[in-house]
Amino acid sequence: MVEYDEVWERFRRERRLEFGGHMDLAWRGGHSLSASLMIRVDTRRYARRLEPLRAALRPFPFVSLHPDRFMHVTLVLLGFLVEEATRDDEVSRERLKEIEKDARNTLRSFPPFEARLANLNAFPGAAFVEVHDGGRTRELREALCNGCGIQPPPGSPHLTLAYFQAPDGTPAPEELISAIERLRDWPVGELRVEAVELTLLDLGKGYPAPETAARMPLGAGG
Repeated sequence: MVEYDEVWERFRRERRLEFGGHMDLAWRGGHSLSASLMIRVDTRRYARRLEPLRAALRPFPFVSLHPDRFMHVTLVLLGFLVEEATRDDEVSRERLKEIEKDARNTLRSFPPFEARLANLNAFPGAAFVEVHDGGRTRELREALCNGCGIQPPPGSPHLTLAYFQAPDGTPAPEELISAIERLRDWPVGELRVEAVELTLLDLGKGYPAPETAARMPLGAGG
């Protein structure tokens, strides 16, 4: 997919790292919970195919690999959970109830689909596996955003494999570029997308399993 190739070429050209992920205190800004719409991925099914990717990243001290319980494809980061939202990056519990209702209605007319997980890629804050499905995950995200009155986020859907946790602007070593490039054409496995989850993440913990607030099936089962 052209978008993924562009992401890789930009990373290889700029060769810079950032402190990625929810453990960034500056990003959290004192909040304790965040809410998202996501596709949960049971990566234990792909352990044999994921291990070479993890092994390629493991030697670098700034790489923080995700455990299986944390693996997911984020569709929309809804915001930090608060009682009363006063900023664009916050969401109230009342608003989450509205989003759940609208998302369920939207997903009733969106059928399940197959996606292919393949290829190691990176942007400054993370290494990830690409999602190839003819654009269906992107269409799912757009349908949810339109149905729930949410601004669609930028970027291509992806399965984050690890955060890069280095000071912003740290040069990416040549060894990292080479390690990723060797696995740019690496199949991981097939993923059946049958549901979207509304989840809460405890930002005070390293890699907790996202808590499912609501599971919303795609298609007639919704």
